[in-house]
Amino acid sequence: MRGPLLLLLVALTSLGALLLGTRWRGRAVAGLARAGRGVLECAGLTLIFLAANLAVGGAAVLALRALTGQFVSFYVLNDATLLGLSTLQAIAWAWWRTPRD
Repeated sequence: MRGPLLLLLVALTSLGALLLGTRWRGRAVAGLARAGRGVLECAGLTLIFLAANLAVGGAAVLALRALTGQFVSFYVLNDATLLGLSTLQAIAWAWWRTPRD
């Protein structure tokens, strides 16, 4: 039940944002296609940054094991914050490479 409830919540807030943007801000609905492409680009970049962060983190864990002789667990990389930070990296990269007026 949790999944459908979350999808309904997101659908309702997206509809509200669509109405707010078209009626009060005068935005065209056609601009959503470009925004959707930007979202997909950021999602792909997020996965790339997440994979890179996990790879560098894994290498750091192995290096710490080798250098200190102590066991360091890969579970230190199992944190949802890493996904959020990877998303912020992706957004920053996308905005940096997109020319702004």
